[in-house]
Amino acid sequence: MKKSFLIIITLVFSSFLSFSDIYVKGILHVEGGYRYGHNVPEINAVQEWWFGKNKITFMSTGWNLQWSMNTDWRFTLDKEKKRILVINLTNKTYIDISLQKDPLSYVDPANVKVLADLKFDGTVKKQRGNKNFLKKTCIVYHVNEWLMEADLRFYERERTILVTPDVPFNWKLIDELFHWIRSFFNPQPSYVSELKKIYGFIMKSDEVFMPRGGRLKWDFKVLKINSKKAPANIYNIPLNFKKQVKFARRDLTRMRTIIYPWPIY
Repeated sequence: MKKSFLIIITLVFSSFLSFSDIYVKGILHVEGGYRYGHNVPEINAVQEWWFGKNKITFMSTGWNLQWSMNTDWRFTLDKEKKRILVINLTNKTYIDISLQKDPLSYVDPANVKVLADLKFDGTVKKQRGNKNFLKKTCIVYHVNEWLMEADLRFYERERTILVTPDVPFNWKLIDELFHWIRSFFNPQPSYVSELKKIYGFIMKSDEVFMPRGGRLKWDFKVLKINSKKAPANIYNIPLNFKKQVKFARRDLTRMRTIIYPWPIY
């Protein structure tokens, strides 16, 4: 009788896990202040992930800036369907992208030429010693990143990130999704190779952004990691959203801020 009871409990628990995905929520906080002629309000952008089997949905919402970061986004990478959905939650549009096609095929030729002038570069250094965050032992990395246009180095940030592979989901999916976004902006091979050294999911980061000689600090931290049933349609196209065939130049600029936040204006 006792053995039968344990079998039933095991089956129920296994059934629960089979219908549950992993939900991760974090906050990217930027202090308000006077910048470039604007009084910029405090920002608490919400970063959310849903991890399913061979698929992930990432959402970035709550940006209240007037220029490049006033768009709420949702991205879905589905390995089984071999597609990425780029969903503009603000404009209620989406682009359905095949992983079997060149990403630049979704960009007008004129904008491809503009993108060709951009290059992302950077360095990654693993720091000595680990740190604890949310009861997890994290590896610490120091990351420098910058953007080049011709010979002009006009974007630069320094990041100290706490990373761990000790999470109940396939963290490599988010790396794959972010690598796809970077691919539009010519990341240098040495930079990509350095990024691959970062082994795990980013639990916390402290960043210094240096625009035009200034300094702006912000931080990100994971608040919770839960196992629960995913909302309906979270990995699919939202209802009543309009299909878009190609990215406009503004789409690309704003999409870039998903992996390279630009919280100035």
